[in-house]
Amino acid sequence: MRWEYKRVNLDIQDVPEPRFEVELNRLGKAGWELVSVVQHERHGYSHEVHLVFKRPLAALDERAAE
Repeated sequence: MRWEYKRVNLDIQDVPEPRFEVELNRLGKAGWELVSVVQHERHGYSHEVHLVFKRPLAALDERAAE
């Protein structure tokens, strides 16, 4: 199976906000699966979070047919 990937970068302060969960649910409904979270540190502090999602490339073909 082949995959496509998506990276979403956000400020770490956005994680506890309700809109964060709304965005995760939106991506899940679009077929994206969260596979990794990486904190990006600068000067010893975490400022950003990188979320990595994947979904099968076949999902693109199915969506195009809808």
